[in-house]
Amino acid sequence: LDYAEAGFTAMFLAELAARILAEGWCFFLGPEWKWNLFDALLVAVSLADLAYAMSDLSGSSTLPSLAALRILRLTRFVRLIRGFRVAKQLVSLRLIIMAIADSMSHLLWCFIFIAFFMYIFAVLLVYGAADYFFQIDASARSSDVTGAELQQWWGGIYRSMITLFMAITGGVDWQTCAAPLAQVHLVYEACFIFYIFFMFFGMLNVVVGAFVATTQQIAEGDRDLLVKYERHRLKKYTDKLRVFFKEADVDSSGTLSWEEFYEHLQEPSVKAYFQALELDVSQAHVLFDLLDRDGSDRVTIDEFLEGCIRLKGGARSVDLNMLVFMCERIYGQTHELVTSGLLAQPAPGGS
Repeated sequence: LDYAEAGFTAMFLAELAARILAEGWCFFLGPEWKWNLFDALLVAVSLADLAYAMSDLSGSSTLPSLAALRILRLTRFVRLIRGFRVAKQLVSLRLIIMAIADSMSHLLWCFIFIAFFMYIFAVLLVYGAADYFFQIDASARSSDVTGAELQQWWGGIYRSMITLFMAITGGVDWQTCAAPLAQVHLVYEACFIFYIFFMFFGMLNVVVGAFVATTQQIAEGDRDLLVKYERHRLKKYTDKLRVFFKEADVDSSGTLSWEEFYEHLQEPSVKAYFQALELDVSQAHVLFDLLDRDGSDRVTIDEFLEGCIRLKGGARSVDLNMLVFMCERIYGQTHELVTSGLLAQPAPGGS
């Protein structure tokens, strides 16, 4: 009897009972009813497996054979499906699973191309090994060390492809495989070195780049991941602003005056730090006035954070469109005033 499994089964049963008591009929009729029934089925299978193990341990098993036990044990693999429900809540894990699933087509084509490329070099190098054996006497083959090494690494198309694969994946040192080829002819050694160079610095980097590009595309289309990234980036940015505000607030009043703000910006390191936050400090007084929304000549921490986030970087599309909208609105109102004023004026020469 596996006591660890019995403990986990008891915990799962307690969790299931607590969820049923807490959710009531929503457990069976709510939006997650499919997953809830699946969890209930897993708990039922675990209880049946535990009951059979206990009855088998006591010698009172009534099942006709071990087939039922094997079926119950195989159902444990179904629990892996529950991991997809967990992956839905774990953004990073879901990204990895989706990237692997979406990269299967790239992986297939990479496998085909690498296999084709290895086949071409395997034929070439096997031809060199065969040419070496044709040049030596049959009586000297048994004591020939180079021939034995060629037979070990380049003894056929299949063996050569395995050697080429091991040479680029760390299965064997490629110098060991290249040594017998150098005894045949320097051309075959050069071909093998070119294969290593092309695979390491070309093909494998392209494969990694394809996987990275696929992962980036998935990450850019994942709403939860984008929200998580933006929240993390905003938190880091506001933390830096809080550090700046705390250092500039010399009197610890919780507000910044113009004198404190200006004096703190006179330090070159502070000015560079503020520029790194994508905030222009070339016109410090204008920046302070923009931060001071209520016109009290003092900037609170909330005004400072809100203003810096708003003024960060250059003009955005929404800012320009808002400016165009306000200009069109002011122009329309001005035009109406001018038009109504002209209509109200008496006509020339009238009474």
